[in-house]
Amino acid sequence: MKNITQRLLATVVLATSCIAAHAAVDLSQAPIDITQDLIDYNSSDFGHTFTLGLGQQAGALNNYFADKYTFAISGVNDVVGLITSLKASANDGLTITGFDLRNAGGIVFHGTQDLSQPSEQAWNFASGLHPLAAGNYTLEVDGYVASPNGGSYSGNIAVAAAVPEPETYGMLMAGLGLLGVIARRRKNAQ
Repeated sequence: MKNITQRLLATVVLATSCIAAHAAVDLSQAPIDITQDLIDYNSSDFGHTFTLGLGQQAGALNNYFADKYTFAISGVNDVVGLITSLKASANDGLTITGFDLRNAGGIVFHGTQDLSQPSEQAWNFASGLHPLAAGNYTLEVDGYVASPNGGSYSGNIAVAAAVPEPETYGMLMAGLGLLGVIARRRKNAQ
């Protein structure tokens, strides 16, 4: 009976160590606040270089990262984000799987990948006609290390006070003109 218990215990220990050896490793860095750069310079550079440690394996099933860059803005702002990572082949460097801007309500902008340059992963988003409202935001970069040699990504995010479109100025002027006409009619009616 003692022999069976020892063998059973050894089997459990061996199975647990095999499962642990094949678990994916989280290579994410701690969240970084980039608010001050955005206040001082209206933009912030960010990035991360990955090197695999002894025993860590490359590939989607073996490692991953979800780096987060947080910031807060006031007022209404336009935003543009860009990230790049060189990738000479499918099994080289990093594989970026997502580039998103989030707030408390969820995803605000999904980054889109430029597929025209296969050796360079380039992702971007821009607010365009949908500027950001004041609040707290998180920029998230997701992916995995595809090569035992590691890899890196770099990016930039820029914010600027939203500038009204020319049509907005036209509507403002028309509204002021209408108020002037109404005021003149009231004055003449007295």
